[in-house]
Amino acid sequence: MNNGSPRYNRDVHVDVCLLLEGTYPYVRGGVSTWVKQLIEGMPDLSFSIIFLGASPDDYDEPAYSIPDNVKHIEIHYLMDSDDEPQQKKKLFARKSDKAALFERNSQLHNMLTDSEKQSTPVPAEVIRDFTSLATGEYAITRADLFHSDDSWNAIRAKYVDAPEGLDFNHFFWSVRTMHGPLFTLAKIADNAPSANMYHSVSTGYAGYLGAMLKSKTGAPYIISEHGIYTKEREIDLAHVDWIPEDLDPFKVGLDDSMGYLRQTWIRFFRSLGRMSYSAADHIYTLYNGNRLRQIEDGAPESLLTIIPNGVSVANLSRFRRADDAPVPPVLALIGRIVPIKDIKTFVRAMRIIVAKVPDAKGWLVGPEEEDPAYVAECKALVESFGLEDSVQFMGFQKLTDIFPQIGLTVLTSVSEGQPLTTLEGFAAGIPTVTTDVGSCSELIYGDTAEDRAIGAAGAMVPIANPAAFAEAVIPLLTDADKWREARDAGINRVEKYYDEKDMLERYQSIYTHNIALAKAHAEIAQLKQAGAR
Repeated sequence: MNNGSPRYNRDVHVDVCLLLEGTYPYVRGGVSTWVKQLIEGMPDLSFSIIFLGASPDDYDEPAYSIPDNVKHIEIHYLMDSDDEPQQKKKLFARKSDKAALFERNSQLHNMLTDSEKQSTPVPAEVIRDFTSLATGEYAITRADLFHSDDSWNAIRAKYVDAPEGLDFNHFFWSVRTMHGPLFTLAKIADNAPSANMYHSVSTGYAGYLGAMLKSKTGAPYIISEHGIYTKEREIDLAHVDWIPEDLDPFKVGLDDSMGYLRQTWIRFFRSLGRMSYSAADHIYTLYNGNRLRQIEDGAPESLLTIIPNGVSVANLSRFRRADDAPVPPVLALIGRIVPIKDIKTFVRAMRIIVAKVPDAKGWLVGPEEEDPAYVAECKALVESFGLEDSVQFMGFQKLTDIFPQIGLTVLTSVSEGQPLTTLEGFAAGIPTVTTDVGSCSELIYGDTAEDRAIGAAGAMVPIANPAAFAEAVIPLLTDADKWREARDAGINRVEKYYDEKDMLERYQSIYTHNIALAKAHAEIAQLKQAGAR
């Protein structure tokens, strides 16, 4: 492995180009851990990475060393690109030609936002036309969006549909902010590294980039979705403070609890998701709950396949305790300190737990850089409850250092996919308590009848319920027999259904199939070209 610095080698042709938004190699844990598993588990394949972030201020140095089979990495920031030099496009002979592009763009937007079609796949010609509007020889540019009369007229036409009284300046800047990054994606697509196939690990901006690359190159394109991107953006948008409520007082649309501009943002991300799904050759998901939500969001059912996460059972099994070893009264919430993890519910639950188990400790193990304001609020809550000696903010730690010291892994999240830390805990012989999110029910209680017969690997409680969470934790910390039963169920379940080697074998097969397909198509194209000469 190298020292972790990004590498730039556009001339290389790779097997797989990974499209990553806000994850590996700059963010630890979760999806990033999965990407690391994938790359390092297939050293015989070559990879390139296109990383999409919001702003350079959000990231420091890479959090991981970059394996040698990653031949190229490029970094792009979507919210910091207004002043980027634009790739020159050919000028139009007539002004009406540019107006026609904006008219077609409006038609396509109307098709995407048709409320009766929100759960239907997007026709291929719509994705093709959107791609050509941004990347074609004659195309709409960022300068056109920000400065042209055609853009101004198109935005005003949309503003007519907004609730009466909505501030136009705020509406205009919202449209500009959400669409500006698409021109960065168009530039990336025009200059993307050569690859046999493209693989996006989300929908959103990365997924839409994959749709554009599929449209431009014809190379195989797949999606693996862990958490549902559109759902997580909906949760984020419900709490952001950059959409002021005093400028957004109208309660209309898909959810009466949210304002018009928030709904506009949600529709935008849903549209990106639908185009991502529809362009993909196949979509891989973690569990059936995700699959059902993806179908609801417009993913073609025929393209969906479930591949669960996997962890290195062999490596983690060395941390298992002997049956007569004491259970440490320590519960660890391993993850980012961000609102979606609902750290405040964890802190409130610890107040109840410590009242009944005075030596109990709650560890928050994860990076704190993503949302410093929220971290400060959580620390203030700990102080207000007088829990400074019981609740500790540990920052990022190696799990191999944490697992020998804890009795439970826990999650209080309001949204998850299939949490790797829960599976890693099972493999290390540590049961769990989680909220009822993602696939946690399947992980704790089992999926099929055969799986459920293994038993409960802990407990699951409703979201945002500190009392229920504490009530589930206390027996596992204080009853050694109950703890051992949960531990054994977790070990048996992870060994049978969630071993890393099974996951890697399935993705190796997927990659091998698509790479062979791409090479066959390339050979056919070369033969046709030779015949034409």
